[in-house]
Amino acid sequence: MKIFQISFIITILLTSCITSKKTEDTNNDTACESMTYNSSPVNNISTDYYQIDTVFINNDCLNIWVSYSGGCGDADFKLYYSDRVKQSYPPQASLRLQLIDNDPCRAIVQQKLFYNLSFFEDNAIEGGIIFNIVDYDKKIMYKK
Repeated sequence: MKIFQISFIITILLTSCITSKKTEDTNNDTACESMTYNSSPVNNISTDYYQIDTVFINNDCLNIWVSYSGGCGDADFKLYYSDRVKQSYPPQASLRLQLIDNDPCRAIVQQKLFYNLSFFEDNAIEGGIIFNIVDYDKKIMYKK
């Protein structure tokens, strides 16, 4: 009987860290966070592993849907930008999403992130700007 109870408790503990968790599906002005400025190129910023699933722009807010390993601890995302804009037509800017993952669990966590694009609003009005997100194959056009 004790062996059954111990194995039941271990099963509960293990499965609590292997479920999938999704964040609330909201996208309004207050949910759109500020990006973090970096004075040097953003390509060299270190990060824990994540995968970008989808990126799009909605209401001047960059929406990034990511997946990463976790589920029972703290994980923090920051989106870095630099004022070093490549002079092309349209101009291009590099962005770097950083994950600091202090989460030992292995569940696949899906999270939706929202970032304010107001720093690049002038570029968007003057013909647009292309965002190149480090480790993401597609380019994102922001134009008003």
